[in-house]
Amino acid sequence: MGKNVLLDDGRNIVKRAESAHDRGDLELARELYIRAIARFKNAAEITDDFSEISVIRSLISYYQNRLALLQSNLGSIEVKKPRVNESSQNDITELLKGTGVNEKVFEAVIRIALEISTEGREGRSIGTAFLLGDSENVMAKSRQLIMNPFQGYKREEKLITDPDIRDNIKEFAQLDGVFVITGDGVVESAGRYITIDTGMVKLQKGLGTRHSSVAAITQRTDSIGVVISQSGGTIRIFRQGKIAATVKP
Repeated sequence: MGKNVLLDDGRNIVKRAESAHDRGDLELARELYIRAIARFKNAAEITDDFSEISVIRSLISYYQNRLALLQSNLGSIEVKKPRVNESSQNDITELLKGTGVNEKVFEAVIRIALEISTEGREGRSIGTAFLLGDSENVMAKSRQLIMNPFQGYKREEKLITDPDIRDNIKEFAQLDGVFVITGDGVVESAGRYITIDTGMVKLQKGLGTRHSSVAAITQRTDSIGVVISQSGGTIRIFRQGKIAATVKP
């Protein structure tokens, strides 16, 4: 099978797993999640695009976590974490090079983006964006649209890697503007408006101001952008003003 066929097959199997999970058929859901993860692993092994590999690894990690939660509910089978080989590790390192973004921070943002993409909020699709790393420059090239909901909190209370913050992120994702996150995972702000010119950005037709603004600021800073499209839920990762990787729900 080709890479795209494997990815599409994996996503279709995931949908069946989630349906089985919702029906309460946990054994079937477990089997389907395992099959989907296997498809994603196979896809990662046959692609040589390091950016795409990092996104696929995040997919694997996300659904491995869901499988772990399901299996804890079943109360039985030991969960094995996905194997990370040296080449995949190097691929993610290359993507994040020069940004100061920790790998666990990047993976946490991708997981949240996947959840927002597939689940939406309160029964409706939403779009949002995250800017990771070089946060001082990002803040200098943007302004607050609303009162910053993260202002006044202690550092340890606003770490993107903390599972307890996930629902807050999803709630604030409904606001206009972007999230600004430091390389070590501190959510500096939500509802941030990017103020720099987007005239030098060249993107495919159909992508709106959210995508062009994030592309522009990654061109002018050492940040990484993660954008979720409200229409269709496609996740695009931006680096140096260009789309480095795309993942469809």
